[in-house]
Amino acid sequence: MTSILRQSKGCFHVSEWRDKLRNREKILLVLAKHHCLSLEELEEKTGIPRNELKVYLSWLAREGIIVRTWGKYAGKRYRKYCLRTAIKEELKID
Repeated sequence: MTSILRQSKGCFHVSEWRDKLRNREKILLVLAKHHCLSLEELEEKTGIPRNELKVYLSWLAREGIIVRTWGKYAGKRYRKYCLRTAIKEELKID
C-alpha cells in the first residue's frame, strides 16, 4: 500500500486506483484523507455497494481501526465513520 501512495506523489484519487486496491484499503485511504464520512459519502468516494460497505465497516469497527459516531444535520441524525486518531498518528497521516 505504501508503494501506491509513493507513486501518487501526494495527489491521491481513489478513482485512479479503484481496480488495484482491495475494498478494505479503499475505505482506509478515503477515511485517512477525510477523517469522518457518512455511509453515503463513503459509498460515493469508494464505489463499493452500500450493503457490502456496511460489512467492511463493521469489521473495521470490531478491529478497533474506525469509530462509529452520530452526526446531526438539519435536525436529523446520521451515522459517521471516523478513522481512529491513534491509527492516523501511527501511519503518520496529517
